[in-house]
Amino acid sequence: MNMKSKFFYKILTLAVFLFFITPTPSTAVEIPRELLEPFWIGEETVSETPAQSLTKAPIDIREAIELTLSDNLDLRSLSQEIYMAEAFRLVADGTITPTLDLSASTEETWVGGENTGSNSARLSLNQTLYSGGRNQALRLQAGHVTSIADLVIIDAQNRAIGQLFIRFYLVLLQEQRIENEQAAIARSELHVREVTRMSELGITNRLEVIRASQQLATNEADLVSAKGLYDAALINLMNYLGIPPEERRQVAGTLRETAVSGDREQSLAAAMENRADLSMLEDEIALQQYEIEIARSGGRPRLNLGGTASFNDQGRTGNYDDAYRAELSLTIPILDRNVTRANVIRAEATAERKRISAEQRRLDIKSQVETAWSELETATEHLVSTTQALELAEETLRLAEVGYREGVTPQLDLLAAQMSLTESRLGHLRSLYNHKLAVVALKVTEGTIIDWAEGVDL
Repeated sequence: MNMKSKFFYKILTLAVFLFFITPTPSTAVEIPRELLEPFWIGEETVSETPAQSLTKAPIDIREAIELTLSDNLDLRSLSQEIYMAEAFRLVADGTITPTLDLSASTEETWVGGENTGSNSARLSLNQTLYSGGRNQALRLQAGHVTSIADLVIIDAQNRAIGQLFIRFYLVLLQEQRIENEQAAIARSELHVREVTRMSELGITNRLEVIRASQQLATNEADLVSAKGLYDAALINLMNYLGIPPEERRQVAGTLRETAVSGDREQSLAAAMENRADLSMLEDEIALQQYEIEIARSGGRPRLNLGGTASFNDQGRTGNYDDAYRAELSLTIPILDRNVTRANVIRAEATAERKRISAEQRRLDIKSQVETAWSELETATEHLVSTTQALELAEETLRLAEVGYREGVTPQLDLLAAQMSLTESRLGHLRSLYNHKLAVVALKVTEGTIIDWAEGVDL
C-alpha cells in the first residue's frame, strides 16, 4: 500500500469512527477496537492526585474512631503485647510436660588400615515432678500476664481516642474559623464599596476609604493564616489516622455544645470500675504475689525424674549394645548463702511498692475526676459568657451600621464593631472547642470515652 492509499484509508477509518460516536437516540453501537488501531495511543493509568483524594466522602468522628483503633501505628505496636503474653503462657504451660531429646552420631576410625568406626544413638527424657511451687506459680501468672496485655491495649485505646477528639475537633475549629474570616471579608468588602461611593459623592473623605481598605487587608491576611492552620490541623489528623498527606480527606462534623449527664460521684464510680490502668496495677499486684512464691521455691526441695536409652554399634558389626538408665533425683537446699531470702525480700518489696502505686492511682483518679468536672463547669460558664458576648456584638454591629448610614455613628465605631464581631465569633468557637475537650477529658478520666462516643450525638 503506497502513501496515498494509506492516507485515504486513515480518512475512511476516521469517518467511520465519527459515525459511530454520534449514534441516533434509538441506536448505540460499540466501536470495534480494530477500527481505532491507526489512531490508538494506548491506555494510561491515571494516579489519584491530592485534590482528587479530597473529593472522597468526608470522615466523620465515628469513622475516625474506627480508623484510629485499626490503623493508628502506636496502637498497632501495642497489639504485640498480646503475642508476648501468649509466649509467656506457652512457656508456663510447658512446665508440666517433659523434655525429650534424641541424639545420634557416627564415627570413622582407621587403625592399621581397618575401619573401626561406630554408630550410636541416645534418647533422653527429663520430667520435673516438683519444683518447690515455681512451675505452678508460673502457670498461675500466665493468666495475669494475658490480662495485663489486654488492659495495656484498652488503656492505650482510651487515651488514643481522647487524642483523636482533640485533633478532629481542632480541624472543625479551624474550618469554622475560615468561615468566620470569610464573613468578615464580605462585610469589609461591602463597607469598602459603600464608603467608596460615598467618597465619590463627596459625603465622606478619602481617609474613611483608606481605613475600610486597611481593615479589609487585615481580614484577608487573617484568612490566609486561618487556611494555613486548617491545613496543618488536617494533615496532623490524617497522620494520626495513618493516612498519608497525599490521600487526605475532608472532615465532616459540627462544632457544637455536647450535653453531659451524671455528677462527680457517678463519674468516680465509673472511673474506679473502668480505668484500665488501675485494673492493670491490681493484676500486677497479684502477679507479684506469685513472684514471691517463685522466689521462695529456691529454698524448697526439687524432685526430678530422668531416663535415657542408648544404642551403640562399635565397629559397625550390626550388633547394638543397648543401655537403659532411669533416675529419680531429690535436691534439698541446705545453705545457699542467703540468695533465696534476698530474692524473697526483693519480691515482697516490689509487691508492696505496687500496692502503694495502686493506692496512689486511686487517689489520682479521684483528683482527676474532680479536676475534670471543675474544668467542665468552667468551660460551660465560659461558653455561656461568649454566647452572650456574641449576641451583643451582633447587635452592636447592627446598630453601628444603622447609625453610620444615618450619619450619627463615626466610622471608627463601625470598624471597631465589625472587628469585635469577628473576634466574638472566634472566641465563641474556641469556647465550643474547649467545652468539647472538657467533656472528652471527663470521659477519658472515667475510662468510658469509646462507649460514650458510640451512644451520643456528636
